[in-house]
Amino acid sequence: MTTNAELNKKSTLEFEKEIAELKTRIATQDMELTRVSTAIAEKTTALRNLLDQIYALEIDTNIKREMTDSCLSLIETETIEKRLNIELTESDSFFLSRLQKKHPNLNQRELRISLLVKLNYDTREIARSVGITTRGMESIRYRMHKKLSLGKHQSIKTYLSDFAVSL
Repeated sequence: MTTNAELNKKSTLEFEKEIAELKTRIATQDMELTRVSTAIAEKTTALRNLLDQIYALEIDTNIKREMTDSCLSLIETETIEKRLNIELTESDSFFLSRLQKKHPNLNQRELRISLLVKLNYDTREIARSVGITTRGMESIRYRMHKKLSLGKHQSIKTYLSDFAVSL
């Protein structure tokens, strides 16, 4: 009887320790999310100010259009990045936690990409969010395919969607 009580006490202590670790991890991720969101907001404001200055310039219309198009594209990228950071829900966190336990060989970037694939973002949007080229994103997906031990004709998207449904 004493052994069961000791085992229960040990299990309880292990669970409490794990809960404390998870709470710390959540707090750290919340701080990182706040930092990233603030940085994105600051960049977007700076880009909007730059855009206003470009509109005020008296230069060739084609050059002005190229410059404003570049700014608008960067603003759109920042907006997408902000949306991607805000959309992390409790179920997404649970999904990432389970995925990391099942596939500990995935690094943080690959886990984030996995979540974005599960959320139906296309390769181009994910590449912009991560800050790489579309070709670079394709290379990462190729390596992820191997790390997830998927067959030649298995889709990462299908695998991750099925994995999320099995939660």
